Amino acid sequence: MMAFPGPQVHSRAKSCAIAVLAVLLIAGCASGSGKSKPGEAARILRDQRITRAQLEEASNAFADRYFSLMLAASERIIRGNNDLQQCRIMNGLRLLGVSSMYDIATSPDTVTQLVDQLVVVTLQNYFWVDTGRAQTIWGPRAQYLVENLRRAREDVWTIAARVFTDEQLEELDLSIATWWSRRGGTEFVAYVRFSEVASVKGEALVETIRDGGGLLEPLDRATEQVQLANLALDRAFFWSKRLPLFMNWQAEALWYDMLVMPDTQRLLASVDVMSQSIAIVPERMKMVNATVAGAQDTARDLVDRIFHRVLVVLIVVLVGTFVIMKWRVSRKEAAS
Repeated sequence: MMAFPGPQVHSRAKSCAIAVLAVLLIAGCASGSGKSKPGEAARILRDQRITRAQLEEASNAFADRYFSLMLAASERIIRGNNDLQQCRIMNGLRLLGVSSMYDIATSPDTVTQLVDQLVVVTLQNYFWVDTGRAQTIWGPRAQYLVENLRRAREDVWTIAARVFTDEQLEELDLSIATWWSRRGGTEFVAYVRFSEVASVKGEALVETIRDGGGLLEPLDRATEQVQLANLALDRAFFWSKRLPLFMNWQAEALWYDMLVMPDTQRLLASVDVMSQSIAIVPERMKMVNATVAGAQDTARDLVDRIFHRVLVVLIVVLVGTFVIMKWRVSRKEAAS
């Protein structure tokens, strides 16, 4: 006779079936929720994109930020510094850097603005910071410049991260580093542009960004000329407002150049010698007066001594004469 499972076995099997069904349902829900909806990736990418107007604003803001950083660093180095060469080099560095940065900010293409700013600031860090050249020239004062150039590099690469993907940023960094290893070493890195640094691949990368291949919103070709014309007016106004900020640095550069000329140095040395000579005239006059006063005292003492001695001699002579005359008179009286 066949034995049938008891009620406990049936209930246990039923519980296992329910548990398996629950696990399958949960797994199905989880896998379903992991799938993105159609168009979700495109929407996320669209939300991350930056417009050309936003990039233009960021580029202008960075130019002003760079000006502030260079102004603060240069003032800390120049103020109270008696080394003419140190002041001259620092003034030239800030003049070239700031004028270049504003020149870039007013260039006609927003993507070119960004990559040019990226190149200039990165190369300046290579030349002045990474090589230790700033410390060699300015000593402890160089720390202000080193810190501010590093801040500028962090700021401009942060802006670039809003336009380029991580892979594109690595490609840009490699292009700049490769150019520096082959042609670097000049202090005039402020006027090096991306067109000089980039290879054909780098130029193609920028064109890809212009066409929307990165995080920059592509430009509508139909309205491109109108937008460029509007930006040109804004850039001209931007430049006209910033130009007076550093015009006095140009005058200072001319002044420093004149001061370091050999003829000027000789003239300054002559003036310094004359100034020192004029400064010691009162001391010399005091010495002469003291010498004259001492001579007068000595002469007075000598005259007094001579007078006293002559007076004594005269008294002796007079007394002797009186004694002799009296003796002669007494002899005459005795003879008579």
